Amino acid sequence: MSFVTNILTPIVTGVVIGGFLLWISFIIYKGISKSFPNFKFWYKYSLFRKKFNERVVEWCMDAITKDMNRLDSEKFLLVKGVKPKRIKETMYIYDKVLERMKGGINIQNEQLRQSNEQTELPETSEEN
Repeated sequence: MSFVTNILTPIVTGVVIGGFLLWISFIIYKGISKSFPNFKFWYKYSLFRKKFNERVVEWCMDAITKDMNRLDSEKFLLVKGVKPKRIKETMYIYDKVLERMKGGINIQNEQLRQSNEQTELPETSEEN
């Protein structure tokens, strides 16, 4: 009887409590995944600071320069036979590249506009 109370009961209690905690953790994870579909990519690239794959970034830059929007890019990848999980990650990177490009373009255009306003144009004289 001491075997059951000393060894078996704590093991069963630990398994039940551990299973309950894992179940609660899984429910919380699923809730976050449903609410924020890009959570695992944000977690991977923002929290752990993993670098983007250079080939994927290059493809995204090409797609943006060819004026492909998100839907066209996704359709292109589906037609090429890329797995859906990989497409989601590529589209996350596409959004980040597009976001950075828009931010960089705005800053660059503002700087050019200010420098153009400060410079004086040379006067031209028309002599015939």
